[in-house]
Amino acid sequence: MPDFLENNLKKLAEIQRKHTKLLAVMIVIFTIIVGYGLKDLTVNSDIRKEMPTELPIFKLDDRISDKFGGADTVVIAAQLDVSVDSKKAVRDIRDPDVIRSLIFLDGALRDREDVSSVASPASLFRGRKAVSDEEISAMMRSPSADAFLSKDYSMALMYVTADLGSGEEKILSFNRFIDEQISYTPHPPGIKFRVTGAPLLRVTIFDLLKRDAVFTLIVAAILILLLLFVMQRSFTHGFLIFIPLSLGLIWTMGTLGWLGIPLSIATVGLSSMILGLGVEYGVFVVSRYKEERAKKISQLESMKTTVHGIGTAVIGSGLTTMVGFGVLSFTTMPMIQHFGQTLALGIAYCLLAALFANPVMILLEEDYEYWNTYRKLEKYTTKKEIHEERGR
Repeated sequence: MPDFLENNLKKLAEIQRKHTKLLAVMIVIFTIIVGYGLKDLTVNSDIRKEMPTELPIFKLDDRISDKFGGADTVVIAAQLDVSVDSKKAVRDIRDPDVIRSLIFLDGALRDREDVSSVASPASLFRGRKAVSDEEISAMMRSPSADAFLSKDYSMALMYVTADLGSGEEKILSFNRFIDEQISYTPHPPGIKFRVTGAPLLRVTIFDLLKRDAVFTLIVAAILILLLLFVMQRSFTHGFLIFIPLSLGLIWTMGTLGWLGIPLSIATVGLSSMILGLGVEYGVFVVSRYKEERAKKISQLESMKTTVHGIGTAVIGSGLTTMVGFGVLSFTTMPMIQHFGQTLALGIAYCLLAALFANPVMILLEEDYEYWNTYRKLEKYTTKKEIHEERGR
């Protein structure tokens, strides 16, 4: 098996040297095809899908939800805005004008099909066409209103129960609907509305996760690239390591998109980890090739030594890392399973990028440097000949 691997790695190096440009085009085409899957990459905002739903306790919860109906509760808080400096500003949440605003909002929300119930101080006045200020004041002083009012009468709550499911888009649509209805609701000065609840908190958390994932990926990429510049003492060699590493990350996320596997709370921030774990393979390849070329060995022999010598080592290192993360697939929690599977896939692609893309880019860069140097030398020689001819 080791001899078989070594022989094939040497043949791979020969192919890479003989068909450098063709392989470069194939890598670009492969990246475009796989990277196209990025447009279908989504983030799963339903943490329940990351739980072991086959366990009895989850199955019982599902049966209860099916029988009695599963619902999400959104809470709308009408509270005093002490920053409003006006004589007309409301200073007691039980003010009749505030309650009329809640009655108006109550009616607008109950008209939506997926809203199953709305409970608030306005619920106490349903069925009445007109309510006087005296009736509102009397009702707000009754014990039945205390469930919706804060003790200092600075806030009133409205509980909106709706069957939103697990789709992020539906939750966002419902949130926009509530914001629109609040903006349409007339209310006296000194009152502001706030919205909260489990569905909205879930979306907010995942928005923060996605934003932080992008931020940490950018920071990690910049820091890794700067470290490569310093360690390699060359901008060119730094990019020769970083570009294939980036390709491995694109292939990983694109594959997830093609397979319809969404990112979750466990995997949304793995891009930075993949960069950090996969960068070593490219470092080994570029460093070994530089060593061989420093010995005045030919391109082909240097590449054969690099791909053969480093290839066997990084394949062993990569496979053990992949197995280490892959065994997480046997855990009970889907969250941990997806974490391990995504990291294993990322390491696999970074390994492939180091063995296939790195050598090709090294050869292309070296060929370009040779061509550029030859062109400058030819230009210099031509100019020198012209000057000598003029001097005669």
